[in-house]
Amino acid sequence: MMTAKTALASSLVVLGMLVGCGNRAVDERIAALGEEDPNVPVGEFHRPGQPCVLCHGEYLRENPVMSVGGTIYAYPTQTPEQKPLPVKGVKVKLTDSFGEQYEVGTNCAGNFFIETDKWDPAFPLRAEIEYPVPGALESTKRVVMSTRISRDGSCAGCHVGNPNQGSPGWVTCAAAETNPPFPPQDPACPGAAK
Repeated sequence: MMTAKTALASSLVVLGMLVGCGNRAVDERIAALGEEDPNVPVGEFHRPGQPCVLCHGEYLRENPVMSVGGTIYAYPTQTPEQKPLPVKGVKVKLTDSFGEQYEVGTNCAGNFFIETDKWDPAFPLRAEIEYPVPGALESTKRVVMSTRISRDGSCAGCHVGNPNQGSPGWVTCAAAETNPPFPPQDPACPGAAK
């Protein structure tokens, strides 16, 4: 027979299970991203520079569910007000801890992602990019990340803004503006700066 104390304890356990299903730290990071840009349709071009896998990972499982995702920019910006220049056509090559590799390219927003059902890598990952050198026909340059991606498939989980004490900075092709410069973003690209 259930006593009042046992019934209350059981009710509190069930309530705790229902209320405690989320992850407050992740929920707060997702809320901090803010609302969608109404000018950019939800899809492969939205939210450049933001941590893709927060929403598109195992926690929220927004479609498509991704193992890795990020944005590649041309170079760090000169001022905080300057928007970074996304680079289309960058090859992103990832190698997992078992030596399995996956390669994907960036779109006009500089975004790339890998759906989990296509590649579910074993972390840590080795990352490198190969980008088209501005002004040089058929010429590319390869950049290898000096550290490994330990567990967060979102590049923007670590790479945010310009380099500072809290971040190595955006993932960029070059350390500074180049001459000739990288081509501007296609104005027809969804979400392009107007």
